[in-house]
Amino acid sequence: MAKRNSQIAVVWPEPMSPTRTNTLTVDLPPDPGDHVAAVIEAWTGRGLTIADRRSRMSFVAGDDPDVIPYYAAVCGLVGRWVEAQVRGVPLDLGRTYDEGRGLTDAGRPAVIPTWAQVGGDDPGHLPHVPFDPETRLSPEDVSLIRHAYRLRMVPPGRVKPALLCFALVSGIRHLGRERLPFLSTGREPEPLRKDSPGQGVDLHRIRSGAGTHRRLRQRHAYEVVEPVADLTTYEKLARANATPIETVLSRLGCSAADDDPTRWSCPRPGRHSFKDARPSLEIRRNQARCGFCGDRVRLTPTQLVADTLRITPDEAASFIVDLKCVTGRPALGYRQPNLAAPPRRGTLVTAYVSASKPDRFDCVFHDAGVGYSRKAVIWRPDTANLPEGVVPVRLRPGDVVTALTVEFQPATAGGPGRWLLSITASELAERAMASQVQEIIDGRAVVTAVERVMGARAKVVVAPTKPHLDAVGACVGVENTHIDAAQRLLNRPARTERMEIIAYSSDLRTYLANALHPAEIVDMRVNDDNAVVAVTPQQFRNAVGEGGLNAQLAGWLTNRYVEVVVAGTDLDAALAALEERRRPKDLPET
Repeated sequence: MAKRNSQIAVVWPEPMSPTRTNTLTVDLPPDPGDHVAAVIEAWTGRGLTIADRRSRMSFVAGDDPDVIPYYAAVCGLVGRWVEAQVRGVPLDLGRTYDEGRGLTDAGRPAVIPTWAQVGGDDPGHLPHVPFDPETRLSPEDVSLIRHAYRLRMVPPGRVKPALLCFALVSGIRHLGRERLPFLSTGREPEPLRKDSPGQGVDLHRIRSGAGTHRRLRQRHAYEVVEPVADLTTYEKLARANATPIETVLSRLGCSAADDDPTRWSCPRPGRHSFKDARPSLEIRRNQARCGFCGDRVRLTPTQLVADTLRITPDEAASFIVDLKCVTGRPALGYRQPNLAAPPRRGTLVTAYVSASKPDRFDCVFHDAGVGYSRKAVIWRPDTANLPEGVVPVRLRPGDVVTALTVEFQPATAGGPGRWLLSITASELAERAMASQVQEIIDGRAVVTAVERVMGARAKVVVAPTKPHLDAVGACVGVENTHIDAAQRLLNRPARTERMEIIAYSSDLRTYLANALHPAEIVDMRVNDDNAVVAVTPQQFRNAVGEGGLNAQLAGWLTNRYVEVVVAGTDLDAALAALEERRRPKDLPET
């Protein structure tokens, strides 16, 4: 009996039906020389694009346990753990991965092995952990799998336990960042160093290689716009990032290693598995990175302070620039807050909800430039008057939220003044993004427009002021670090708001196509008030968005009402029908 080959089953709903779906299968060839190239070729060969990775899908495994490299490539391409099916039985490997991350270990070994092996027979020349899908791993075994610099994995001989072994081991090895194992037969030669060749199939390289295709951004023909005349908005951030990071680390209670002035103790020891502040922070070009904290890139002084103290970049900049400021309690001799100038409008602050009233939420935020907490208020309509389908935010005493200073109400006879804060303003998304991007802080890129629905989605439009600058790439950051940090600021307290970076264009059709990201446009018709956009059937839901939000935000950015249709529709007729529907009706005579 011939073996079944693996497939990817891509499922998307019918554009005009909430219940009917279509399924497209992508056949994967057996025994490829390059798993990543084979997946990309099979994917695009079926008429799919990278944007289609957002569709619901499952990995239909064949009969050979060697499907693991294919599965790693598929997960890298789509950016998530995909449901697997083995002979019609679904496997939630994402849950297995999370279970591996949550397993308790016995602590960091005193001597970390360069190589170890899990599964298969004991090779004799490597630390070895037997693997049985029915037996729970001991804390000592978990420590060995988690902390070994390199790991060979010999999976069971059947497909289902092999995939479960891969997901569990990958979860265990998630220590700040993914470190997938090598797929091994157990018969490889003894490795003499970390990069010894011939140790099996490097699953981490396969997943990362597929992920580069997912992260490839469209090369925009950027329009260079006029620079902003007034950069005082970001002046304090610029000064803070120019401050020697060694000075900042000293104020955070850190110290340099005795034998290496470029290595410092980390100000976030609580995130280390060994829970101490041994020198693990590498300093380079006035930026710092700690491997034990999982820093994907080097952090600027502002980013390091904000991440350490759980405050906003604006508050971190005040902490750095004002050498007397504190974040936990007032400093001796500081002025009362009502006698000092308040922070400027448009500052990001960390607000602590103290009380919930019928019409407002009372808050306090720490003004690092003064040393005292300031009273503030968030009006309840600011969290309730939201579009249909967006759940209102319900704040409770004790919640911590990122807010934007909107207006200062001066002191009255009864007490000090207070700030009015907003958590729904579009400027909040702009400031959260700009505070992470040095190119915006120093004026090489600008934010030209922002549209946002709190708790759901925000679109930030950017453009360069200097030629040859990738403005979208600068805002996204290496490995999505900048946009991830901005989204964490927006999502305090826990929400699911996504931020997208859009390239500005003075050409309306190009601008609208950019604004409808992540959908890929086939054709469009546009007039002064309306636009009809055609997309492929599998892209229809991406273009419309949940509750029509993606098309709505694109319409706000372009000052048009946007309607999405399926490719093949008569666009001229659709535009005429749309104009007729939106034409104001004549009022009846009285």
